[in-house]
Amino acid sequence: MLSKVTVFCFMASYLVAFCFELARFLRKKNGWLRPLIILFSLAGLVAQTAYLVYRSRETQLPPLLGSTHDWLVVFAWLLVAIYLFINLIDEELSIGLFLFPLVLALVVASYFVDHVTNPLVQPAIRSWAMLHATLLVLGGVGFVLSFVISAMYLIQHKRLKQKQNFSEGFHLPSLAKLARLNRWALMISAPLLTVGMGIGIALGVYVRKGAQAISFLDPVIIVYEIVWVAMLLSVIFILRTKQPNQKHIAQLTIWTGGLLLLTVIGIQILTNSRLLKMDSWHSRSDTPRMEIQQSTAERILS
Repeated sequence: MLSKVTVFCFMASYLVAFCFELARFLRKKNGWLRPLIILFSLAGLVAQTAYLVYRSRETQLPPLLGSTHDWLVVFAWLLVAIYLFINLIDEELSIGLFLFPLVLALVVASYFVDHVTNPLVQPAIRSWAMLHATLLVLGGVGFVLSFVISAMYLIQHKRLKQKQNFSEGFHLPSLAKLARLNRWALMISAPLLTVGMGIGIALGVYVRKGAQAISFLDPVIIVYEIVWVAMLLSVIFILRTKQPNQKHIAQLTIWTGGLLLLTVIGIQILTNSRLLKMDSWHSRSDTPRMEIQQSTAERILS
């Protein structure tokens, strides 16, 4: 039964939910749209959960360690779960307009990356690898939320400055609340990513002593380090400034958040499809390039 659930099942549910979010934004009388958005979002989350359970049984590994494909699907799953939780707290908040495009991008990206289990996940370091992957995905989710909050802040700032009125289906919190949420998102995600990267470096050093070696010139690792430095600078700026310019912080978060999304989506696709001539720890596989392309085509058609 679980094997019949495909990526297309929950991707289609999220796409319909996003379309209803757009309709909610464009229409004034839209009270009937919210139950449909929740219904399709929840249906997609259930299907996605079933898919991850099946993948875990198939690989005999937790989804975060199964493959790059599974890691991206978990990332998207967490964002949808957070979206549903926020909707229970504030049914008017238009966060779906910002989150669903990112969720769909992650799900689509999962089509184009390896399904093959990374051979570097050795039994001796599996628990540490799990901690590394968990901290990175939680830190990444926190930073994506900060990215979304920053986008909302800049739109709300422009809206108030130019005295623009959006439709009744578009509701954003006050600038003060958005600034406070952005601060918390940054303060929580920064240490998670820092510890996760530290464990990853230690694992890389450990693995280099064995048969399976990695390069710290891995493009995914490099971009993560750039994002991490930019995020730390943002956090230091917030801590050292008594009254920081919230607009500048939001703009800086947009740039660093864009780099993170480039890493998670763009660089992962490039390294996994072998378009880059550099091997990536996150896409190490003995599968020939032609076989990967054929399996990707089969997944899209299915």
